[in-house]
Amino acid sequence: MPHVVQVVRIQASLPWNCSFGKSGNWVAVCDPLKLTVQSHTWGELVEDIADALDLMFKDLLETGELSPFLQEHGWTLIGPLPRGPKNVKFDVPFIPIPVSIPCGAQANVY
Repeated sequence: MPHVVQVVRIQASLPWNCSFGKSGNWVAVCDPLKLTVQSHTWGELVEDIADALDLMFKDLLETGELSPFLQEHGWTLIGPLPRGPKNVKFDVPFIPIPVSIPCGAQANVY
C-alpha cells in the first residue's frame, strides 16, 4: 500500500534574498529564519529552499515546538496539525528576491 503524504500548508510569506556569487553558485538567505542555502542553478535553489523549509518545520513538529514557533511569527496552519513528521510535507510560501551583493561582500557569504 502506497504511503499517503499529508501536505501541511502554513499561511506565511518568507522573503529569501538570492544572489549569484563569484563562486558560480546561487545563494539564498532568509533573515527571519536565519537560514542560508547554496545551489548550482536557480531551479535547484528554489527546490533547496523548499526542502530546507520542509526539514525545519518537520523538526519543529517532531520536537513539539511547531505551534509556539508559528504563534511567535504570527503564522497559522491551514488545516489540522499532523500527529508526527512521518509522511508529512510542509508547504510554506516563500518569495525569492534577486539582490546584488556589494563588491567584496561575497567573500563573507561564500
